[in-house]
Amino acid sequence: MTLALHALDKAAISALMRSQMELTTAGLKLHLKRSAWIGKSNHYRQDVVAKLKVASPATVQHQRNLAQYIAASAALHSNDGWSYLGRSVACLLAGDTHRALHLAYYAELRAAMSLLASAGIGIFSNRHYVVSAANQTSKLRIEIGTHVAAWLALEEWSQLPASGALFGRLIRPEGRTLDEWFHAQGGAVTLAPQAKAWFMQWGMDLALATKDRDARNDSSYRPDGIPQTGKMNPKVGFQFVRDMWSTLEPSATSSFENIDRHILRIAMERYYQGLTGKPASAADPAFVALVDAAVSAQSLATSTEDRLKRFLLRRIAADDPLIFRYSGTRPGAPETDAFAVMARAVLLLRVATGSAHDLLHQAGFNAAALSFWWQKLGEARGLWKPGAPPVALADLWADIEDGLREVEEIEVDDPASFETMSGVAYGAFGRLHVLASHERVGLWGLCPT
Repeated sequence: MTLALHALDKAAISALMRSQMELTTAGLKLHLKRSAWIGKSNHYRQDVVAKLKVASPATVQHQRNLAQYIAASAALHSNDGWSYLGRSVACLLAGDTHRALHLAYYAELRAAMSLLASAGIGIFSNRHYVVSAANQTSKLRIEIGTHVAAWLALEEWSQLPASGALFGRLIRPEGRTLDEWFHAQGGAVTLAPQAKAWFMQWGMDLALATKDRDARNDSSYRPDGIPQTGKMNPKVGFQFVRDMWSTLEPSATSSFENIDRHILRIAMERYYQGLTGKPASAADPAFVALVDAAVSAQSLATSTEDRLKRFLLRRIAADDPLIFRYSGTRPGAPETDAFAVMARAVLLLRVATGSAHDLLHQAGFNAAALSFWWQKLGEARGLWKPGAPPVALADLWADIEDGLREVEEIEVDDPASFETMSGVAYGAFGRLHVLASHERVGLWGLCPT
């Protein structure tokens, strides 16, 4: 049986307005001042799924409660997604690709739920709602499970102009939005098809799980070792993790500068190929002219312009990061499945985190307003010592930088350290925890400065 959204559900999603979610999110201010995401009297503060199964939020107060729950969940689902990714990386570094794949899938699912919540779509087991107006909710007709509902909602939302507009605004290489980079080519209108393609690729595993529930269950619930135990080359796995972290370093202008810069390069190449039917190349004067015009229009410093032009023409950093290369790999190859799902989770989390951050920023919330939450979370996950939070959350990158440098020193001193999983476990002892602490990415990406 083919599952699809009801026509009225499609209309409800199409009618969603970002401004209504911003107003709803702004309504969290009173609760944040009391060191809580939602009010203590919120009807859905506990057992939200059970309560929604019993009755729809018919009263005005219950609708407000549910709308605010959905607004708060955008940020919290995002950070939970990064947590799942960190645990997935920990399993990968321990040689447990089976659990790494399972946890990466849930990182991707949480990313989708976060992104949908920021758009005004709340996924609750088999009862799903939209924020139809500020602090108001409407129930979707379809009553299907979380995995299927998340995919169908993401698929529908990604086709809307609003998704392209959001994508164009969130991706900010060198502090300029992707919309600004493509202004001469039509901005968000031009980017909309690419945005849809990105979302569909990065949420691929949700679609496959929807179409083949047994495949997802095999990964999640069947014992590892039948027919064979998954194996991974430790050097390949470790290189993937290091390369992933290289894309997550924040900058002064963007929490995800490296990812955004590569998205810009790929987007320009895809635009040019779609326009001309020819692959983009630094040997093609027309493509060089496109890059020159796009960079020059940003009014950047001369040195920055030169660096960016060389980057966009692949004269430096010619290869895309591994997360981009693996993100298009379809499941079915045990040696790459975990890498592919983790790659898609990273990229979808980047957009989901940016969207949640944008909601918080538009509502006027800064890192200080959210300190009641992130300070407790950071201490609980061992990101800093009790009572000693960082001055700026982006400072959490320094631990990753130190960890990566120490690992490189180990490799120089003892190249055989990473030839076996025991070598990884003992040779990099103490560093692996840091390299699996992706909650820090969620914090510096979420909390407005």
